[in-house]
Amino acid sequence: MQPYSRSGGTRKCFYEFQTLAACYTSADTVSKKECLPQFDDYFECLHGYKEREKVRLMLQQLKDNEASQKGITASDLYKSAGAVYENLDLITKD
Repeated sequence: MQPYSRSGGTRKCFYEFQTLAACYTSADTVSKKECLPQFDDYFECLHGYKEREKVRLMLQQLKDNEASQKGITASDLYKSAGAVYENLDLITKD
């Protein structure tokens, strides 16, 4: 894997790839199963499945809080954080 991206700088997941390759090629590694945590980190960096699931759960919890009128709502987040959530496009302002 080339360390540089098309726009310059290092690629998004280059560090995770390096740690995975170091684990696979290490003399101390007996089986590839030992490198499973590094592989999971690299796979998550490439695809982001766990991160999207956490965002989905957060949005669901915000919807549940709006419906039950308990807990933190999206408007409360906007009041306390300013434009942070607007810039991330995770939730919409009501």
